[in-house]
Amino acid sequence: MTNDQVYELIARKLSGEATPDELKALDLHLKNEPELAHQAELLDLYFYQPASVKADTDEKSRAWENLRSKLNSEFPDEYPVKPLASKSVRPAIFIQYRSWIAAAASVLLIVSLAVFYSGWRSRHGVSASLAISKKAFIELKTEKGTRLNKVLPDGTKVWLNGDSYLSYNADFGKSKRDITLVGEAFFDVAHNTRVPLTVHAKDVNILVTGTAFNVKSYSGNNKVETALLRGSVEVSRQSQPEQVVKLKPNEKITINIDDPASASSHEVLPIGKATERNGASSVKYQIEGLKESSIANMIPEVSWVENVLLFDNEPFGEVIDKMEKWYNVDIQVQNQELMSRRFSGVFKDENIIQAVEALQIIIPLQFEQHGKTIIIR
Repeated sequence: MTNDQVYELIARKLSGEATPDELKALDLHLKNEPELAHQAELLDLYFYQPASVKADTDEKSRAWENLRSKLNSEFPDEYPVKPLASKSVRPAIFIQYRSWIAAAASVLLIVSLAVFYSGWRSRHGVSASLAISKKAFIELKTEKGTRLNKVLPDGTKVWLNGDSYLSYNADFGKSKRDITLVGEAFFDVAHNTRVPLTVHAKDVNILVTGTAFNVKSYSGNNKVETALLRGSVEVSRQSQPEQVVKLKPNEKITINIDDPASASSHEVLPIGKATERNGASSVKYQIEGLKESSIANMIPEVSWVENVLLFDNEPFGEVIDKMEKWYNVDIQVQNQELMSRRFSGVFKDENIIQAVEALQIIIPLQFEQHGKTIIIR
């Protein structure tokens, strides 16, 4: 089967016109073509995901109009393409044939699919991917500089920050709702007391039935942070499941994943009435209240969900870490005196150069750019 035939079958599948035999042939072929299979998965995600996780209507309309103009310029008479209806919730292929000649539409379908695929990748980041395992779980992954949102099968909404990985069981919502997270994600959980949802981050478990909260657990960092906006969550460690901390709305818990028996360099508090082991508390954590930033009307822990990079009186090291993930750059700080400083800033549409120039207003730092590397002196 040629690539042209594969793209045509994918288009027929997305439009609902493929026969059972065609679907079977397509699935069989994709099993032996990983790259084509990956493209097909992204196209499925684009067409079938709920409207709430897609680009805004204006963006979709512009994208469709650009595509429509391109197609009508190349095929002005044979395959006129209708404008996108103003109330459409997603771009789709609206092609009006003068006669039913499926084979003749092959080139048109290929162009359409290529444009949609390219547009999806450019909006969500080339490396944002969806990998489906038929055996046990579904995976979502984002690279630095990209973010992704998705509605899970049970109706739970998930926002995945840059440089993050998330997986959940393939039968999610039926008998269990288990999520594994490395990185940062915000969850708006569909209420279901019969099937609680559990997020596993390092060796921390966060148990909920219906709530909205943020979890931050990047690799290379020995902290797991859970910020609760509404509802309630129960936080525990896999090594001490009997010791549970219940959060109230507008609270954040930070758990240190260092060996609990060892000294910690972080500011932590011993767990409520936890038993003592080897002279030290078996679990260490810190609870603090969430509050709006002094420079913006939003909570810093969840501002990224609104596509806003915000830091409020944060150590320079944490500022650099956030900027690297946000802009997909490597920032090298040669002036170590800066690491003792704290910074505040709000960035939404600024690029990395504009963001660093904004920092220059606060302190007299110097910087230079070499591709994706920023050197601060």
